[in-house]
Amino acid sequence: MELKAHQLFFRRFTDLYRPFIQRTADVLSKVGLTVPQWSALRLIAEQEEMTPAELAARQFVEKPTVSRTIQQLLENGLIETRPGQDRRAKIILVTDHGRKVYEKASSDIEKLEREVIGDISEQEQENMSVRFVEMQRRL
Repeated sequence: MELKAHQLFFRRFTDLYRPFIQRTADVLSKVGLTVPQWSALRLIAEQEEMTPAELAARQFVEKPTVSRTIQQLLENGLIETRPGQDRRAKIILVTDHGRKVYEKASSDIEKLEREVIGDISEQEQENMSVRFVEMQRRL
């Protein structure tokens, strides 16, 4: 059976995604992080601060999932919380130790990304990024 173009695209996407996430997990394990922890730490570090609700929305996960990840990051001293304007809301910030782990992990992940991207031009990468955002909006 011959696949249609869109079917082939998503097969190739899945074929890329799974091994990439596994390689990412291998890289992150060397700095003591899991993929979900890295995803949360990266978002918090890049935004400088955020609430658990904002983190859940950005990660497209449920709040209980984010709560477990936040607890793990707190226990490892990578993040800290402070009260928000609303007493029920907390603001999450990266600690100094968390910043060091973030920088090391970022560097290691960037090496992996460069290896995987190979000789695909920056223009092609930008075009694909735009298309991925367009497809994400349709979900």
